[in-house]
Amino acid sequence: MNRFLLKTALSLCILTSCETTPPDIEGLDYEKWELDKFGCDGDRIEMVRLITENKEDFFRYRQNEIIDILGKPDNLTLYERGQTIYFYYIKYHPNCPDIPYRAEEERVKLEIRFDALNRSKELYVYNY
Repeated sequence: MNRFLLKTALSLCILTSCETTPPDIEGLDYEKWELDKFGCDGDRIEMVRLITENKEDFFRYRQNEIIDILGKPDNLTLYERGQTIYFYYIKYHPNCPDIPYRAEEERVKLEIRFDALNRSKELYVYNY
C-alpha cells in the first residue's frame, strides 16, 4: 500500500512540474487568445499590445511551450538553417466572416521566430 501511494505521489509531482507557466502579464487572457482563432472575434487585437510590450518575457520559451501558452499557431514556416516561424493572425484573416479581403502582406499577425535549437529569439507584429 505504501509503495502504491509513493508511486502515485511521485507521478503526480512529475506531471504537475511539467506544466508550462505563462508570463504573468496583467490583462492578458491566454485562454481568450487561444479561443480567438485567426483573430476573428477581435480579442487578439486588444491583447497584442501587451505581448509586444512584454516580448522579452516570451524569449525563454521553446516551441512546445509557446503552443501551451498561446495555442497552436495559425500558420508556420520552416526557414533556413533549421529556423521555424510561428504566425498568429490578429486581424483580416480570410477565414473570418464579414471581413473584407486583404492581401497576406496587409494582414495583422504576430510572428515568433525560433532558432535551430528550438528557442524563441524574435517576436514581431506586422502591420500593427
